[in-house]
Amino acid sequence: MKIERISLENVSVSPHSGAHVATVLLHSDTASFTMRASAMLASRLTSLTESSIVTRALVEDALRQVRHMPEFRNAPQTVVVADTAWPISAEQA
Repeated sequence: MKIERISLENVSVSPHSGAHVATVLLHSDTASFTMRASAMLASRLTSLTESSIVTRALVEDALRQVRHMPEFRNAPQTVVVADTAWPISAEQA
């Protein structure tokens, strides 16, 4: 499956864990997935850099979840992401 578009919604920081959380939408030509993703940053960075790193980490967590789903984990084809699918803020990371 090839992911052709990725977007994030409701990005926030969990008051309980301090992790960044978001709803990540993954769209392919045949399916769409909505995943709840989280990412914990090791350190504080500048706001632009942090935003880029958080976005990339959240998307990577969502992709990890999809790749572990039985229908993809055991499938002959892998989950790949088109170069143009990444959100703009993730490209800066």
